[in-house]
Order: sequence, then structure tokens, then C-alpha cells
Amino acid sequence: MFILNLRKYMKRRSIQKRGLSPELVDVLVEKVSYYGALCPEEKREYETQIAVFLNEHKITGVAGVEVTPLVQVLVAATAVRLVFRRPAWEFHDFGEILIYPGAFTTDGTYSVKASNTEAAGMVHSQGGVILSLPHLLRSFEFDNDGFNVGYHEFAHVLDGVRPDGIPGELDLGSYRPWVSVMQKEFERVHRGRSFLRAYAGTNPAEFFACAVEYFFEKPQQMMEKSPELYNQLSRFFNQHPACCPCASPMTPESTEGCLSCTEDNPPQASSPR
Repeated sequence: MFILNLRKYMKRRSIQKRGLSPELVDVLVEKVSYYGALCPEEKREYETQIAVFLNEHKITGVAGVEVTPLVQVLVAATAVRLVFRRPAWEFHDFGEILIYPGAFTTDGTYSVKASNTEAAGMVHSQGGVILSLPHLLRSFEFDNDGFNVGYHEFAHVLDGVRPDGIPGELDLGSYRPWVSVMQKEFERVHRGRSFLRAYAGTNPAEFFACAVEYFFEKPQQMMEKSPELYNQLSRFFNQHPACCPCASPMTPESTEGCLSCTEDNPPQASSPR
């Protein structure tokens, strides 16, 4: 185990020195608004984490889909965004990432030609992530509407092999507060009183994935409509997207100089529990 970890460390050090290729950086600049909002130091760290992700995870096109630099960057950008401020976290080996040419069935055939196609993405129970290419592209064309298939599916990966809406990385002190907040908002979804879409009420796993989409894409709305839910996710991811990309709830001083975090609009934080 020590030898394997040492090899991984050395490999990552090599990738860090080499950095992300100029071609892939150009895609980040053009397509990923989050990257453009980061400070120079964090841009380099984001690039490095994307380079490491692409080195360690295989992305394969299905049914004629070509895995272009654009596809590589968009897949990695969503996955890395979730763990960006949690350097100790890693996506456990979840298998291959398959890019489909469109929505697909969930009946086990994963057909894209059937008339009842319904899924834009999924995490297979035996490993592997499936993403619909058109939905992935749309996620970045409209990056503030609460729909991002990459965030959604990689949130399922964080949720674990038996997804239940309580991710394995959740620390013991946050377990009860998270479950309490999740149950309250889950009930609001079922009563039609939540800002989250109805699909979040399918089960706790889908609730978590949908909430993650909203947290990163519509953070201001989440903070206004359900501050408890926002604050729990903010603590979990150690990110404060309602303020700015550089703000972390764990380090209030990081909000200094942020135009969104003035005395009239201070960053929100969870109350001690």
C-alpha cells in the first residue's frame, strides 16, 4: 500500500510540474465561468487538479462520440469543482466515464434510440459514470439554471456505493444537522413548497444530487430560500459560492476584498450546533 501511495504521489508531483496543456487551458477560459472568476493562484490549482483527474480517470465516447479536449475539460471541471476546497478528499475508483450521444433508457439496455429515453446521466451500480453529451454541453451553456449533469452525477459518486443522501465524507459532528435539514427540505419538496425541482423528492440520494446542483448554480436563491440547507452544504464542501469563488466559510478572511461580502451583505455561516 505504501509503495502504491508513493507512486501516486510521485505521479501527481510530475503532473503538477507539467501542468495542464495550453489547449485544455484555452477550453477552461472559454467555457468554464467558474475558472475565470478564480484568482491566479487558484486558477493554477484548479488546472492541476483537472490534469490529475484526467490522468487518473478514463473517459470513453460511446456510439461515435469523440472525446475532444472540450469533453475532457467539461467532465473534469465538474468533478473537480466539488472537491476543490477539500484537498484530502478523493473520488474513489468509480470506473470508466462513458459519454453518450444523448439521453438514454434506464432499463438496462441504455439505448439512445428508444422513444422513452429519460436519463441524462447515471452512476452505474457496478461502477462507471454515464453522461449525455448534449446535456453536459448545455450544463455549461446555461450555468446558472440549477441543472448540471456533471455536478449531479459526481455528487452521486461522493454519496458512496450505496447512495442514501448522506455522503461518506460527512464528518460525525455534521451528521445529525445534515439529516435534520435534509428531511425538512425533502418534505417541502413533496409538499410542492421547495425551490428544488420535484425530482429531488425521488429519494434522499436524488435530493442530495439535486441540492448540489442548486448549491453551485443558484447559490443566492438557495441561501435566500433555505439558509440552513445552504450553510450545511457550504460547510460540507468548504465553499461559499453565494459570495464568490474565493470565499470559504472555514476562513472568513478569504472574503476580504470580495465585492459581494460587504458590511451590508456579510457572508452567511452556519450557527454552531
